[in-house]
Amino acid sequence: IEDLSKLPFTTYEDLRATYPFGMKSVPLSQCVRLQSSSGTTGKPKIALYTRKDIDIWSEGVARSMAMAGVTADDVVLVSYGYGLFTGGLGAHYGAEKLGALVIPMGTGNTKKLIDMLIDCKATVICCTPSYLLHIAEELEATGRINEISLKCSINGAEPWSDEMREQIERRLNIKAYDIYGLTETTGPGVAFECSEQTGMHVNEDHFFAEIIDPDTGEVLPEGSKGELVFTSLDKEAFPLLRYRTRDICVLSREKCSCGRTLIKMAKPMGRTDDMLIIRGVNVFPSQIETVLLNEGYEPNYQI
Repeated sequence: IEDLSKLPFTTYEDLRATYPFGMKSVPLSQCVRLQSSSGTTGKPKIALYTRKDIDIWSEGVARSMAMAGVTADDVVLVSYGYGLFTGGLGAHYGAEKLGALVIPMGTGNTKKLIDMLIDCKATVICCTPSYLLHIAEELEATGRINEISLKCSINGAEPWSDEMREQIERRLNIKAYDIYGLTETTGPGVAFECSEQTGMHVNEDHFFAEIIDPDTGEVLPEGSKGELVFTSLDKEAFPLLRYRTRDICVLSREKCSCGRTLIKMAKPMGRTDDMLIIRGVNVFPSQIETVLLNEGYEPNYQI
């Protein structure tokens, strides 16, 4: 495994240069699914899946939800987008694998979502943290906040601060858990928070994680802050070697009180491509959100 660092990196530029199917490792006849990033900054990044890849993905999300205490007795409302985006189908397949009842709500139509949330007594909601805050606002405005049956939320697909988590948990009286993934690696379920909520356990049997210096590419020792790199260990259709995520975080093998021994990654502190350098100081948008929330403002801002 030490020799892995001798291999070159894979980057998002490689994926765009080989769009759409240049990176596939099996014939298209063996692929059963295509997912894609938004493509807002150029050609979208496409990921292909075999049947086994779908099973691995579903297993990763199922584990993630189990860490949050979700069981077959729960009702899971999925309000991530369905379609090319991995959020909706990822959460859907993971919850079904656990045996939970899934409500495939999708995005938009908040009024109908709230009706389904309350009438069907959903105990878990999967959506972006910013949309969950919007749902909380609507529930408060309509006086229905005490009618919900939620115990937890599975939030991801965008950066969010601990201050935003505190708002969500306080206003909805739930536990809000972070989920991590990328379209290029498989989608959500690469890593997930346990009940301790002090970082996300990486599903190491499927993904090997490294932290590198984003400028030199040098592998950094455990506990160092740098760019997160993933290698797919058992994907078939679209395996990636040393894929640079552009997310800045820290890896740790400190013992976790939950008993799991999987390596933990810190909540990403920012991305190498959204970092601003202001008077020689590195600033990430997430830091601006933290200040706004600490001062009592809403987490909405324009840079």
